Order: sequence, then structure tokens, then C-alpha cells
Amino acid sequence: MNLYKSLLLIFLFISIFFTTCVTTAPKAFLSSGNFVPVKIPLDFFGMVHAGNSGTTEEYQLLNELGAIWLLQTFYWGRIEREKDHFNFTMYDNFVNIAKENNKKVIAVMAYDTPWIKSKGEKRRYISPENITHFLNFLEVTVRHFKGKVDVWQIWNEPNFKFWNGTNKEFYELSKLAAQRIRETDPDAYIIGGGYSRVPKNFIRGMYKAGAMENLDAISFHPYAMTPIAAMRLHDKFIDILSEINFTKEVWITEMGYPTAGWYPHKVSLNNLPSYIIKTVVGAAIRNPRVFCWYELFDSHNHGKAPSNFDSEMFFGLVYPDHSWKDGAFSYSLCANFLPGSYYFPELPKKTNIPSNIVSYCFMDGASGYNTLIMWNDRNSSQKIKISLSTSFTLHDISSGNNVVMQNDSIINITNKPVFITWQDTDEIHITRVTR
Repeated sequence: MNLYKSLLLIFLFISIFFTTCVTTAPKAFLSSGNFVPVKIPLDFFGMVHAGNSGTTEEYQLLNELGAIWLLQTFYWGRIEREKDHFNFTMYDNFVNIAKENNKKVIAVMAYDTPWIKSKGEKRRYISPENITHFLNFLEVTVRHFKGKVDVWQIWNEPNFKFWNGTNKEFYELSKLAAQRIRETDPDAYIIGGGYSRVPKNFIRGMYKAGAMENLDAISFHPYAMTPIAAMRLHDKFIDILSEINFTKEVWITEMGYPTAGWYPHKVSLNNLPSYIIKTVVGAAIRNPRVFCWYELFDSHNHGKAPSNFDSEMFFGLVYPDHSWKDGAFSYSLCANFLPGSYYFPELPKKTNIPSNIVSYCFMDGASGYNTLIMWNDRNSSQKIKISLSTSFTLHDISSGNNVVMQNDSIINITNKPVFITWQDTDEIHITRVTR
């Protein structure tokens, strides 16, 4: 994503969502209702543009945040700048250090290289006569990183400004690219798409051209002005995939909000934690395979950016000096407590809870904790009593601070999400307090 996205983001002003999967849930939490729990994968969380420094400090930061996947663009022009001269040094270092730190790598294979271009020829385009060169680049690269790169994604946002050819030309490129990767490594995991929002006709065209036949999954980027709008995009994406009978996995390989600049979906630093919690929870219960946040770092430390115009400088969760934005704590809470858990739509148990109180319960997480996330959909407050047979921890989503609360404690629920964890296996009960 870059400044070109500004053209598309204008249309977000007119944008103002549910699939579940059958899983095997722990018997302790199976209910007698007809609800189906959703399993949150252990490696659900990822980060875009992360791990580039290769330093211990950056990987410690990623561990604290809870990110498992690292999405990195493998630029053709950096690997094969001259015909048949491949230089993998930069990407070898990146991949090797990622593996040493138990991270998984999504390699986005994309863009052009100088030697295929005539003077003045458009960028981010591979003409039909040059596709064979791109396929050779794919083959050599996939063979070189076989067993090290976990996922290969073909291109990025081809329906936006990252592909400057015709749609039909991209369909053919994508189809041949997936075939070549599959021939080179039959065990490769291949993602297509990387779509910006939900380009229905583009997706239909890919399907009709046979460009999805060798894919293991398809990905998209639900950038929107609000978490609700982002999840509406997710539901529309699922709808179009159902229409074409694409039943393989869905990945969200980019999602984020800038905290400055002129993009219409920018949010204030104060609101970023709430937006992150609501977006992550909305995505998690819809069961995509992986959720990658865009991105790790702002381009400048807090207050040091030369301009507040370019939103691309302000998508990070962390500043370059490794100080955290408030939103980093909310991402970290989700990434450290939700993986391995089961979302139960019928929980928590409720007494006199109004419809404006939104609640999501995740049980039996790999962390050993259960999680309840709640907020008020209205700009008001409501007192809620939390009933458990044990104490619980209330986490501040902006600071990461926490406080231990006792059974039957009363909490004030506002539009800012409340994040609660506990270790007891009993179901949690919430009650509206009217006095």
C-alpha cells in the first residue's frame, strides 16, 4: 500500500457480516445449543513490513506483540536486476533470521525489473512477451527458498495501482505464475489475490480465466473507514467467493488505519486501540486463516514527521525508536490471548443485557486463559456485573496495564472495548446493573 491508494480511499466515504467453520471444540465448553464454535489458529496474527532490520530488538518487539507471520515483498527488480544474474543476499538474510526466530514468511512475488523495460514504459506491468522472464524469476526464487518460505503470494493489489496492464493480461500472468510455482514445488502453499477491498468483476474474471485452479487460498485487504465497514467488506468478499464456488482458505494479508494524513479512514491516536480491537475481533470470528496488520513501524518518531499529509507514514503500531502507540497494546492483547481459543457465539451467559452491549467470548486459549471482550455500541455507558467462580483480570487496551478484579465486580461499559481474561473453566455470566 502507498500514496496511490488515496484515489481509491476517497470512495470509502460511501461505505458505512457472518461465516463460521465447523471445528472440534474442547468438551468442557461444548454447549447444548445449536451454535458452532470457531477455532482461532495458533498462528493467526501477522505483521506487514516487519523483521527488516534483522535485529534482536525488532524480533523481541515482534514477540511481545505476538506476531507470527511476516509479510515481505520479494521484488523482482532487487533479485534479478540484470538478466540471469540473481542476488538473494538481502532476502536470504531476512528469511534466515525470521526462521531463527520462529517466524513464518509470506513472500509476495511482484512487480517488474529494469531490464525488461524500454525507455518510458509503464511500471508495475509485465507485457505478454516478458511473462516467460517473470516465470523464470519465480522458478529460480521458489527453488532457492524451498522449505524456508512458508507462503507464496502472487502480486499485490492487482485491481488497484499495482498493476498497470489490462485485467485479462493479469489473469493470464497469475494463472501461469501459480502453475510455475506448483511445478517447481508441488508442496508450495500459494495465495492469489491480495485484492484491495472487494473487486467483484475482477474476482469473477480471475475465476473464469482459470487463474484460481492452483491456489491454496485467496487474500484481500479490507481497508475501510470503520471496523463495521471493514467487516461488511469481508462479508461481501465471502459472498463473491461463494458465488464462484471458491471454497479454499481466505487470508487477510493487510489491514490497518493511519493515525494522521489525509486518508479518510485515518483515526486519532486515542481511538486506534478501539479500532484495532473491534477489527481484529470482527475478523477472528469470521474465520480467515491469517490476519496481518499493516504495519509495524511509522516512518518517523512521534511528532517528528516532516508533514502530516501523507498517511502512509502513520500506519505503524510502533515508532522507529520502538516506543509503542496505544494501539500496539490492543494488538498485543489480542495476539497473545486469542490464538488457540474457541469463539463461542452463545457466550457469555446474559441477564437483562441490552442489544447495544456487544460481547465476544473466547475460551481455552493456548495462553491458558479465556477472554471476554465487550463494548457499548452507543455513545453512553452501562454498568455490567461480571460473575465467575474466580477472580479475573481487566486489561487496559491503551496502556497494557491490568488490574485483578473479584467475582461479581461491576464494570462500566462504554464505546471503548473492555478486555477481560481469566483461567477458570466455568462459563462467564454478565448481568445488567440498573441501580
